[in-house]
Amino acid sequence: MQNLHPAVIHFPIALLLIGFLFDIVSVVLKKDSLRSAGWWCLLIGVMSMAVAIGSGIYAENTAGHNDASHVIMERHKNIEYAAAVLFGFMLVWRSIKKTLLPGTVSQLVIYFAIGVLAVGTMTYGAHLGGRLVYEFGVGVAAVPQATGTHEHGHGDGAEHHHTPPPAPASNNTATTPQPSATNAPKSGETHVHSDGATHTH
Repeated sequence: MQNLHPAVIHFPIALLLIGFLFDIVSVVLKKDSLRSAGWWCLLIGVMSMAVAIGSGIYAENTAGHNDASHVIMERHKNIEYAAAVLFGFMLVWRSIKKTLLPGTVSQLVIYFAIGVLAVGTMTYGAHLGGRLVYEFGVGVAAVPQATGTHEHGHGDGAEHHHTPPPAPASNNTATTPQPSATNAPKSGETHVHSDGATHTH
């Protein structure tokens, strides 16, 4: 069940972001169809956000995590709570206006300012959620390490090799063998080098 949260969280992010863009473009182009599309995206986005928050609370209590990731998890949760309040306020405002955008310029500016804050808050919360997965590995099983060189292909046809990391260097330094006493030159013995030079020990 903890996998439900990453499965549903993308719906409110996409719907609320696109819905807000629809609202802005509808004012610029004066298109009622875009305003209506923005309303439906806002409505369904807030509903899906409620599901995402509920699944996130369940994941918080079931997915294993450490103290460091718990701090990020709490921040992620609180940020998304704030985003839900902002989008909920926008939904209530639009409901009172019978799905219409505010009629006066000042109210429209306030509405869009709240929307920018809501989208920014939601995006930052999503960033924190991504950190929980990709930086701290919350709810992610460890990938087994390869025991030998192997290759595999990706969907784009590209292939690459995996090679296990090299073994750490030994702390034991190699010692240069010393000549034994039996091989040591004797006193008075003449020694000839390969270049023809001679000397006497």
